[in-house]
Amino acid sequence: MDNNQPLTVENFISNWNGEFPNYSLTIEDLKKPHALMGALLQIFDRLGIDRDAVLMPPPEESRNENIIYYWDLLPVINMTRVINHLMPQVGAKINITYFLQPTVITSHSILLILFNLMLFNEDKLRDIEPYEKELFSKTDQVKILEDRKNRLLELLNEQAEEKGKRAERLEKIEHEIKNYEEELKHENEALDVEKQELEAILNENRQTEIILEQKKTQRDTIFAEIEKKQALRVYDAEDIKAQVEQAAQNVQEAEDKLISLRATLMQKENSLKNLQTIKPNLDTANNLLHDIMKHSESLKDYESGDLDSESKEGELDVLNTELSELEVQLAELKVAREEASKKRQESHAKRQQERTLAQSNLREAEEKDRKCNERSKKALQRVQEIKELTTDYEHQKTKGMEELIEIKEKFTLNLKSIEEALLKKVLESKEKIEEKVKNKKI
Repeated sequence: MDNNQPLTVENFISNWNGEFPNYSLTIEDLKKPHALMGALLQIFDRLGIDRDAVLMPPPEESRNENIIYYWDLLPVINMTRVINHLMPQVGAKINITYFLQPTVITSHSILLILFNLMLFNEDKLRDIEPYEKELFSKTDQVKILEDRKNRLLELLNEQAEEKGKRAERLEKIEHEIKNYEEELKHENEALDVEKQELEAILNENRQTEIILEQKKTQRDTIFAEIEKKQALRVYDAEDIKAQVEQAAQNVQEAEDKLISLRATLMQKENSLKNLQTIKPNLDTANNLLHDIMKHSESLKDYESGDLDSESKEGELDVLNTELSELEVQLAELKVAREEASKKRQESHAKRQQERTLAQSNLREAEEKDRKCNERSKKALQRVQEIKELTTDYEHQKTKGMEELIEIKEKFTLNLKSIEEALLKKVLESKEKIEEKVKNKKI
């Protein structure tokens, strides 16, 4: 055993000098603390351990009043902690005595373990280097996927914003539709009121027509009575006949006036108020006809010879006087009829104007109703278009989310497969290194 020890140390020294030509060792160096510490720092550099962190003192907040007594030993203490941390599987604990009073055996054991650990790590890193390169080569692809993900998120935010704007437009359109419906309701109510007024006017016209028919019947009756009385008139004296002819002429004028009144009544069939105005004139005409009938009776008495010549002359004077009064009354009746005709014409023009205005208002209401219906139809079409756009947006959103989920799943599966491959490779490397270490020890 003792014969093999120098050979093993020499082999280690040879391997060491091959790995660290800039910091070569000899067997005597293994007994020197500074040489041993320098060799350990070389291994730490290869393992990627910061030597400044090993050599620096602890932070001020963790110091105490006794630290000044072992201030110079702080690098050795730190190195002891690092080595014990790197070799947890070794049963024995390394203490500062191994560094302050090194021997060939202890120095060789410590450096051998750390040297093999260094070789193992470097071999493992060389084995996983292709996988690291492959993994880091995915960086651009990951960045592209992240950019795509961010772009999709931006699109989703834009779509959400657009959806909010569409919701505002929908709310505004619904508000306008309600206003249009309210306006249409008011217009329909106004149209109903106008229809009721027009219905009242039509009812009044029908009542006026009924009254006019009654007046026509009365007029025809009066004409028939006059004709009957005229047929019974028989006069002997020429003067009386002349007076009777004059009376007949007056009656004819009255008939002409009645005919004119009939034409006026035909023009003003829809005015009950004007008919009531004409009624006194008709009563006056009836009175005149009654007076004529009385005079006809008087003339009939003259024919029967019941009166003498003097009484006939006196009666003739009376008849002349009454005839003059009748002419005056007929003149007054003519003036009254002209005034009534003028009033009827004015009333007819006013009613015609009101009818025209009512028809114009009705046409305007119908036009407004048509425009409101068109606006409502357009608004409904716009609402339908917005609903279709919203459905399309929801479909695109669902499709985008599914694509994001698919990308995420693929990315996760790729990472898992890479991790499994790396882990498998690490285990294989570890087994190979352990096998190599065993072979070297053998």
